[in-house]
Amino acid sequence: MNADDPHTVHVIDPNADPGPVPDIVVRPFTENGCTVTPVIIDPADAQYTLYGTVTRPDGTFVGSYYAADNVCGQHWRIVAADGTHYRADSEQQAVATLVHTLAAR
Repeated sequence: MNADDPHTVHVIDPNADPGPVPDIVVRPFTENGCTVTPVIIDPADAQYTLYGTVTRPDGTFVGSYYAADNVCGQHWRIVAADGTHYRADSEQQAVATLVHTLAAR
């Protein structure tokens, strides 16, 4: 290994304390007959959605959504089941697009 290489890999003790890890929960709900399943980090404090998925009543996948800037929770993206990418102004708009527009296709 080159000591000057900024990409040097260091061995980590697998028994070391990893430090505090935030809770991650899944809170599914139904909207317009579709199941919306957001994955939420730190539900007791900051609480924001990492990503979510939407399925039709028959269980087929409609698409997923996530914040492109998950630090600020902005610039939401939608990925439809066919691979098409869309932009949304908010998490609410992303969910509404998936359950009302894309689920109908």
